[in-house]
Amino acid sequence: MCQHRLQRVVQAPMGGTVCVEDAERRRHVVSLLAYEGPPPVVGDWLVVHSGYALSQVDAAEAEAVLAELAAAELATNEDRGDVREEAR
Repeated sequence: MCQHRLQRVVQAPMGGTVCVEDAERRRHVVSLLAYEGPPPVVGDWLVVHSGYALSQVDAAEAEAVLAELAAAELATNEDRGDVREEAR
């Protein structure tokens, strides 16, 4: 399954790549080869897929999406806990 993620720029672009940080605070260097938009700056949110930055996302939209993902993960973890309790 292919998946794209929101990642925040943590260092200025250099030589066609940029250092980003994902929601789990892991850093990655991604390519700007497929990027469409204004040059990214530190703090910008990018949509990244398979190591390529694709586009920029508004900060408010990125925060809203990350909050929804965190809520979904919490709900999933709670559901898994219920299943574990029932199995005992």
